Amino acid sequence: MKNIRLPWVLRGTDFSSPGWHVDATVGYQLMFEFLRVSPSYELARKHEEEGLTKAEIVALPNDFDEVLKTFRLLGSVRKVLFRDWWLAKGLKVFGNPYTKPKVHEVAHLAGGKAISYGNLKSELTDFLTNIRPEEGLASSVLISVPTGLKRSEMKRQLIKLLMDYANVEDQPNKKPLLELQGKRLRAKVLFNGLRLMWFKAAKPKWEDWRLGAKAEVSKSYARELDVNSPRRTKDSVEAYDREMMTKVTYRALRKFESIAENAARGKFPLEGPVNQLPFDYLEVQKRVKEKGIWERAEKQRLTKLHEQSD
Repeated sequence: MKNIRLPWVLRGTDFSSPGWHVDATVGYQLMFEFLRVSPSYELARKHEEEGLTKAEIVALPNDFDEVLKTFRLLGSVRKVLFRDWWLAKGLKVFGNPYTKPKVHEVAHLAGGKAISYGNLKSELTDFLTNIRPEEGLASSVLISVPTGLKRSEMKRQLIKLLMDYANVEDQPNKKPLLELQGKRLRAKVLFNGLRLMWFKAAKPKWEDWRLGAKAEVSKSYARELDVNSPRRTKDSVEAYDREMMTKVTYRALRKFESIAENAARGKFPLEGPVNQLPFDYLEVQKRVKEKGIWERAEKQRLTKLHEQSD
């Protein structure tokens, strides 16, 4: 069966283009989705594309300039597929403005032949003045490798030599306009937080314990609770489980709302204090539904074009 590569599916090569590169990570797509539910980021879109009402202007957070700054870098995330947004905006904002460094052959020294500096001058000059600057002056090691060595011996010596430079940090002259926060991305936790907010948008009138059970915020309490059970509890044990799940879910919602609002200020994933707006989940529901309808239609359109081109 022919492997069909759909136009909206991200490729490994999408993380690198002439003059730009970034390490591949799902973090950028997660930030994209958190921006979609952020009330501050939606207000920035309205400010730039439609204009705000008087009531919206009065309610703006004190640091709205930071949100506008992020929006002007990343643009609207409402009716755009992630891959299109990434190629148009994301790579150049999060990417290092250099070609991704790689191993180069600077010159070949033929066996049994004496070589002077003059013989190598053009190759060295090209590497030092053209190739290396394009790669951001990345920390590199110029090495002479005798090609007659056994492969195992060659590998052993190279590893031993390169380990001396393992902790040397690059210090490029330019840095990305935005960077993901922290060294460790907890992708599963973040995705589960998105699911919780999507459930809240789908069922804004549900009690927090039902949302938590549906989203499995706490697996232990979720196993004990029936999302479809009546409002009245059957016994004190169920009442206690609901109370605990309510507390856990409330804290989780506040945490992931904070992450969404920090994302609107270009800081992701960060859950620290932020001058955020209250989440109107009926409004989030409207945006999620509109996005879903548009996205399905757009994927159908692209699929037809893709099939025709084949």
